[in-house]
Amino acid sequence: MAIDAPATIAPGLRERSLEPVCGAPARKLRREITSFIALAAALLLMARVVQRTVTPGLPPAQHMAYSWGLLLALLVPVAWYVRRQSLPLSRMGVTTAGLRSSLAESLAVALALAAACFALRLGAWTRGEPLVTWGSIADYDATSRALFFALYAPHCLLQEFVARGVIQTSLERFLPRSGRAVPLALTSAFFGVYHLHVSLGFAFLTFAIGMLFGALYARHRTLAGVTLAHAALGLASVAVGLN
Repeated sequence: MAIDAPATIAPGLRERSLEPVCGAPARKLRREITSFIALAAALLLMARVVQRTVTPGLPPAQHMAYSWGLLLALLVPVAWYVRRQSLPLSRMGVTTAGLRSSLAESLAVALALAAACFALRLGAWTRGEPLVTWGSIADYDATSRALFFALYAPHCLLQEFVARGVIQTSLERFLPRSGRAVPLALTSAFFGVYHLHVSLGFAFLTFAIGMLFGALYARHRTLAGVTLAHAALGLASVAVGLN
């Protein structure tokens, strides 16, 4: 599959391709939609597994093993779904087209999000508490912490591939007349539900951040920039103890 082809398609062609009247194109579209429903059901089932297995206070090695194990398990139904689609990976954000503009805009967003995280910690800092607490990885030893940092960006990339590259792109194709807002909101809501195991507030925050990340992806159609923003926000939130 080519990965460097432009990742956009003319709206008129896209709408016609998703509105076949009869025959083989209609059957093909029904198969793709059925596959998407099966994928969504599998991901929701795995969300229940996450809620039952990932709990606060796990030892560092066990927490990272759970995190990566569940993500890699999630990629199994995703890979099955991707193989059944008629799209090249470039249409799912795996492309260098628009890379420079995506990274430039996402860098600005990443810096703003990181600054917001540190701003939330300023009150405690003025009272003499440390500005950086490292939150959920505070008890990690040096090796575990280095491994966490090394693996965090690839973890974010795979999450964005599933959320933006696969789910959001598919909803855009299946709902061509709804514009960008509906697929973006549905994708964000889906992954908000996926984070209910943390807390209801965190799920709503995931939804809001997902809307921002989804908008970045919709503008540039590449995973590079949105992965940068995701990683920056995640590391900043861990640094100040928000995660």
